[in-house]
Amino acid sequence: MKTLLEHLEGLPATRLARLAALHELAPATPAELAGRLVSVDSIVRALTVQPLPGLQVAEVLALRAAGTRRRDLAAALGVLPDDAGLDAALTALEEWGLVWPDDGDWLRCVPLYEVIAGGFGFAPSVVVGLGAVPTGQLQRVAYELGAPVGRTQRELVTAIAAALADAAVVRAQFGEAPEEARELLRDLSGTDPYWYDPRHMAALRNGRRTPLRWAIDHGLVAWNPIAGGAAMLPSEVGVVLREDFVAPFDPAPPLLAPVEVSTAMVERDGAAAARAALAAITAVLEECGRAPVPMLKNGGVGVRELRRLAKTVGGTDLELRLWLTLAGLSGLLGLAGDRVAPSPDFDAWMKLEPAQQYRRILDCWFGMHAAPLLATDTPALVRSQREEGAALARHAVVGLLGSLPDGLGVASADVIGAFLVFARPLIVAEPDQALATAVALWHEAELLGVGAHLAPTEICRALLDDRGGEHLTEVLARYLPAAEQTVVLQGDLTAVATGTPSAALAAFLDLAADRESRGGASTWRFSAASVRRAFDAGRSAEELLAALEEAATGGRVPQPLRYLVSDVARRHGGVRVRAVGCVVHSEDATLLDEILRVKSLARLELRALAPTVLTSVLPPEETLAALRTAGYAPAREHPDGSIAVELVTRFRATES
Repeated sequence: MKTLLEHLEGLPATRLARLAALHELAPATPAELAGRLVSVDSIVRALTVQPLPGLQVAEVLALRAAGTRRRDLAAALGVLPDDAGLDAALTALEEWGLVWPDDGDWLRCVPLYEVIAGGFGFAPSVVVGLGAVPTGQLQRVAYELGAPVGRTQRELVTAIAAALADAAVVRAQFGEAPEEARELLRDLSGTDPYWYDPRHMAALRNGRRTPLRWAIDHGLVAWNPIAGGAAMLPSEVGVVLREDFVAPFDPAPPLLAPVEVSTAMVERDGAAAARAALAAITAVLEECGRAPVPMLKNGGVGVRELRRLAKTVGGTDLELRLWLTLAGLSGLLGLAGDRVAPSPDFDAWMKLEPAQQYRRILDCWFGMHAAPLLATDTPALVRSQREEGAALARHAVVGLLGSLPDGLGVASADVIGAFLVFARPLIVAEPDQALATAVALWHEAELLGVGAHLAPTEICRALLDDRGGEHLTEVLARYLPAAEQTVVLQGDLTAVATGTPSAALAAFLDLAADRESRGGASTWRFSAASVRRAFDAGRSAEELLAALEEAATGGRVPQPLRYLVSDVARRHGGVRVRAVGCVVHSEDATLLDEILRVKSLARLELRALAPTVLTSVLPPEETLAALRTAGYAPAREHPDGSIAVELVTRFRATES
């Protein structure tokens, strides 16, 4: 019997790497990979992404712990051994390391019985039933089955399970059974697989020969003499003896009934959505940089902050959930204390070309274990268990779209929901749940330009392409051209970028003008306030005009904008504001002139505003103390000019 390790050791390195990648593992050796693949977590992960036919095949395989012959599997599913649907299901299971071929027509599998038990009304596997049975009884069973009689309990249970995995062995044992034992076995296979009768249990303990004892000794019934309790008909036996048993098998997916759509319209709207998504994510990150978003005490971003962000950068609360999630999981958003702000990677990301920026976003979206548009009852950036499951359906939705030829789309989200019930039955088994998941995942794809009008865009096909990320970048470059280095400056004091502006250009325009729109064409408007903002940041009129000429297409700066810059420059700084700690004044100008020259008062940075008025950079308390230390006798003054009386404060205990 070929073990999983032996199977893995015979696979090429590329196949091993893909298998490890599917399970998100990084094993050092095939032995380590084999150990991980048989874990319950890995088995559950693999089953979760199986379509309905694969899951149906796995349920039948779980009835035999040691594997099954292909012909027996086909018979249990009601198909021929060479059925194409069975082939496809087994191929998918093998790709995930759940099943592998052995000599003849044998199929071996990981311990599916540990995850799928009690299917079709059968009892668990014989491995479970005999797990605590004494070695002596196991040796007797192995001998009767013609299996190797090992010395350890594990060896014996493995040998017995391997023997009972062969339907021919079970039928042969049943054929040799006494009539009363056969009648008992028929009853157990047709109704309840568990059997308990106090009189028969007592007879078993006393070693009396009964029909039940015969079935136990020949491995057709499992019973633990130490624990007592009910005897059970193992699933390996039940699946053979239950007359006319056929498990459901639905290899054909639901009919899609695609409808015609305009490819040009799909590509146009998909490109517009991609540009808008990149602009929105950039805007959210920039806003978080200007005003970091506070987190709730229990984590996540609350509804109030989502609405504030939506009002500031545009969009809906729902869209902001998606943008924040993508920014966070892409590594572009991080924590600054208890607030959300751009990560150190953000500045480097901003310097990339738009196609490279968006590729990082799409790679994150396609692989993330979150579905933010589905969990509207939880704070943003907090994942729920429901999201984790729904996220696994994302690949199925993208795969469905990608399978459609150019010029065709699905008729409605209901079609996607019905497909999800088939493609991910463990995640969305109920139609209502499937529809909600389909709507949420489709809306994500639509917002990101992966699909439009319920049809795939070239971005969708590139995500599924096995040529790797560079091909995706090439496709995105057609949707998101290289960053614009110049803008059109217009006479109405606006600046228009027909594409995505470069990071440097956008930063300059955000300083000197106010942004009015983003997306396919970004627009800024210059005003006296925005130009003053540039002067406040240290730009001179000459520097600002030179920067405008460099940023303008063809170097053309409209005359109204030149006039605006010159006018604001003429008025800028006409009135100045200086921060002071306090004012020192006296009617004795000679005294103040003396104080100005005292070296010990240098830390006050005293400045004369008038012969009788000085300013200090320190607050009144520190200025008073410094003057007194220097030998002067200053008095504190109220705002109305009266002398402030300083009383000595004496403290008293409040309790004796």
